[in-house]
Amino acid sequence: MLLKDKVAIVTGSGRGVGKAVVLAMVNEGAKVVVNDVDEGAAIETVEEIENQGGHAIAVIGSVADKQVAHEMVEKAVSAFGTVDILMNNAAVTRPAMIHNMSDEDWDTVIDIDLKGVFNGIRAVAPIFKEKSKGNPDSLSNGKIINVTSVAGLTGTIGQINYGAAKSGVIGLTMSAAREWGRYRVQSNAVAFGIVETRMTETIRGEKFADTYKSKIVLERFATTEDVIPGILFLASSGSNYITGEVLNISGGYHIGV
Repeated sequence: MLLKDKVAIVTGSGRGVGKAVVLAMVNEGAKVVVNDVDEGAAIETVEEIENQGGHAIAVIGSVADKQVAHEMVEKAVSAFGTVDILMNNAAVTRPAMIHNMSDEDWDTVIDIDLKGVFNGIRAVAPIFKEKSKGNPDSLSNGKIINVTSVAGLTGTIGQINYGAAKSGVIGLTMSAAREWGRYRVQSNAVAFGIVETRMTETIRGEKFADTYKSKIVLERFATTEDVIPGILFLASSGSNYITGEVLNISGGYHIGV
């Protein structure tokens, strides 16, 4: 029970990695806020958790909207009393080469993948700061886990918007770590390579699979089960002296290119 009685918000958690994370967190004792733009997926995930005896609520909407971010925090506090963990996971892709990319595709990815992370961090700030006032000697008054990507470390072809956003997430993570260390809030990121989710279906298809696998040191794509342990570690008390780090969970993709 690594997260017994902790309250976690996980964005983009109606399916894929986000869903796997909230299920794992509940299994470790946490209460969770499930956020997604797909109402059906979010409700289904909440029902699955409740059917297993866990505690969860759903907040529907895009993280690009700052009001949705504030609603997640407000509903977490209303339902469960506080927020202990914020995982900024929601993301989209809109692939195109630089010379073909539209303003709309650029703005959509930056708004969700980068600004959405900022919106979440800003929304939870009052909770973490208030906890710090009441617990000045606590080893941790909050955990931030931001999902970035190898694309943000090495760049990418055909997704300059995504690469820029994910690189920006690393900067956000480091800045939050510096600003909030005084409050005993740990801010870290996890950098994924290629995880077997709906978002990566195209690059895992027959046309591209061998090319991408050749860049992964462990020669296989990640499953959601592969990424869970690192996330749970960063959410737990085991990471109380770790902040400003990027944990690569990529099978060596970040060194294999």
